[in-house]
Amino acid sequence: MDEGAFDVIIIGTGLTESITAAALSKAGLKIAHLDTNPYYGANEASLSLDEFIHWANQQTNSSEFRFSSPLSPSDVLPNGRQYSISLSPSVIPASGPLISSLISSGVSRYGGFRLVEQVFVYHPAIPGKVKIVPGSKEDIFKDRSISLIDKRRLMRFLAFASGDFESQPELEGKAETPFVDFLKTTFTLKQEIAETIAYALGHCTLPSDHTAPALHRLQRYLRSAGQYGSSPFLIGHYGSSGEIAQGFCRSAAVAGSVYILGKSITSITRNANLESNPVYTVALSDFPESLTCNLIISSKSCLPGVLSDSEVLRAQKVPSTFIEDPATIARCVCITDEPLSLARWAEPLALEGDEPQSSPPVLDTGILVFPPSSLRGGSAYSSVTALIVGEGTMSVPKGKWILYLSTPIPTSSAESVSPESLLKPYLDATLSFAVSSVTPVPLFTSFYLQTPPSSPPSSEPYLDDRTPSILLSPSPSLLPLADSGDAAAVNAEAVFWNAIKALTGRVGSGKTFKESPVHGDEAEVDTKIEIESFWPPCVNDDNDDE
Repeated sequence: MDEGAFDVIIIGTGLTESITAAALSKAGLKIAHLDTNPYYGANEASLSLDEFIHWANQQTNSSEFRFSSPLSPSDVLPNGRQYSISLSPSVIPASGPLISSLISSGVSRYGGFRLVEQVFVYHPAIPGKVKIVPGSKEDIFKDRSISLIDKRRLMRFLAFASGDFESQPELEGKAETPFVDFLKTTFTLKQEIAETIAYALGHCTLPSDHTAPALHRLQRYLRSAGQYGSSPFLIGHYGSSGEIAQGFCRSAAVAGSVYILGKSITSITRNANLESNPVYTVALSDFPESLTCNLIISSKSCLPGVLSDSEVLRAQKVPSTFIEDPATIARCVCITDEPLSLARWAEPLALEGDEPQSSPPVLDTGILVFPPSSLRGGSAYSSVTALIVGEGTMSVPKGKWILYLSTPIPTSSAESVSPESLLKPYLDATLSFAVSSVTPVPLFTSFYLQTPPSSPPSSEPYLDDRTPSILLSPSPSLLPLADSGDAAAVNAEAVFWNAIKALTGRVGSGKTFKESPVHGDEAEVDTKIEIESFWPPCVNDDNDDE
């Protein structure tokens, strides 16, 4: 095969696209993976502090990002390259699709992970206090703040949520009921307990969030508890999502994929002969030769502007099994050198049986959830989540912490919203839990809005033939903190099987494919490559440790 000829060209190195590249490469396909950025991860990248400032100042004319104020080189701190700032902060449920993909692909060997120490919820009844979210059933029994009758009701609900709840009468006709209302009416839980379950365990963001998806998130939480320790969540070293995406790219490269970063696409030309291979010719700036392929995969945010209108209409969107949040996200990135101790301000101060501590424990990595209307002067529209990461995640120098705050807002009102005005009260409330009892002055802050890219106009997807030649991968980056990684893995598998279907009989060089019966009818053809699982054995597995 010609060196510039590929089965698939994937545009953008976001987590979904990187997982897809690794899986297709291990299946024996020849992949070219492109990104106009000089780094891996696209909008889920992990950047050093100076790279983050440079990236932020490049978004001046962006329709996807809007910053409260420009950042200057003077904002760079000493040892700026020792920071790994995530553009898409996330945690990983200890049981779920992303963990399965990390293990099945072998990518878990390329990175490090640590447990998220604790999840807290801001106490709406006692300003300045937080509640520790129980990490297990044992914690619930030991919690002195919950009465015996409420514990019984709560345990009944948790038994329901951890089982086959979809077939239970309690859910009948209530799948789209607001989750907090469902908890209060069906299981007679108190408002405070219902909100803790909905926002801290079920990761709801709005009071109107439906019951069925919240129960699925809660079930993952319950099944994740105790998998690797006391916490149900893991976080990847060096910025999590961006570093994990780079790990999948490394796996794809070991399996034979070609990576080209920092080059813009100057043209994409479709072959006039629809029956011929290859289908597309792709030209890059300052690159000596064009690339050819039979299929293009791209996220919406990376879809090249050089595509003609007819080709954009030809693109087939791969549906996401996760609900893609169309809301705009208000974000804050803050760096502080003051240690936080949320457990010191927890109510109750200790669980039954805990030994009193002589000094307040410093939090290295944790999550603080603010339910709607819990903070005076805060948002009544949605919850706000603060992710705190310290040196244990390898993302900051010793004695420093990064705080990531985020909350959804209606895209229709994004133009009139100041992310700083919206999130500053929550940042101040989080910093007020400093060990010193004095709210510290941050070393660095940045507030901005992230708006999801608009979808291409819908039309007859294939125009003049029945074979899709451009697949649009779903974008999970605007999902709740614990959802985006799992969504990327699930979406990548959907893109993988759509790609195999599109390439059947079209890949040339004698390659044909037999799909798994689970994903479609078996093709009655002589096959050289049989693809019966998302992570098939790689022909180069012996070299995987090189």
